[in-house]
Parts: sequence; structure tokens; C-alpha cells
Amino acid sequence: MSLEDGRRIVQKFVEHYNQVRLHSAIGYVIPADKLAGKEKAIFAGRDQKLEQARERRKIKRQNLPQNSVTHSPVFSI
Repeated sequence: MSLEDGRRIVQKFVEHYNQVRLHSAIGYVIPADKLAGKEKAIFAGRDQKLEQARERRKIKRQNLPQNSVTHSPVFSI
């Protein structure tokens, strides 16, 4: 490998680390978004998606027949 190969490899790693990889320490956003101040919008979008999913589950549960079993039956021997 040459010095240029090493630089290319390091540059790819840095790009991935800052532009792709979600970081748990900063709320599972990429550092570039954190640096740009986008984390609040990202968190708001996540909250909205979670609320929509909760509402869909609530509607789905309400539409179940009253006598349906919503859990696995327990068998005893």
C-alpha cells in the first residue's frame, strides 16, 4: 500500500463516521447533523412517527372483535 492508499482509506472512514454512522452518545444522529443543528428537527420527526404508530396500533386494537384472543394460549399438561 502507498501513502495515498492510506489517506484514501482514512478519508473514507472519516466520511462514514461523520456522515453515515449514528452515534448513541448524541441521540442516534450523525455528527454532521448535530453540528448543523438538525437534531431537534430529527427528534421531532421521530416523535411524530412514534405517535402515528401508537395511533395506528390503537385503531387496530379497537377494530379487533371483542372475543378475539390477543395473546398466545397457555397449554398445561
